[in-house]
Amino acid sequence: MDCRTCTKCCRTLPLDSFQRAGSRGREPACTLCNNDARRLRTPLPVIQPDPVQVRLNNTFNLWHGPVSRVPLRIAA
Repeated sequence: MDCRTCTKCCRTLPLDSFQRAGSRGREPACTLCNNDARRLRTPLPVIQPDPVQVRLNNTFNLWHGPVSRVPLRIAA
């Protein structure tokens, strides 16, 4: 089985892992790297805030009262 090294991830993979490039032979980057690059280019979908989760988060974060921006002097 013939192997080839990917130019992006430097892994040695079989020739089946590289896409054909017509008369040029095969692409220099493997299919895994091409898929990763395509995933990085596509934007993530917008997450709609869940009102119940927001209320739970606010309740949990304010359990001990609002946070003071002044550093604690008793901790020193």
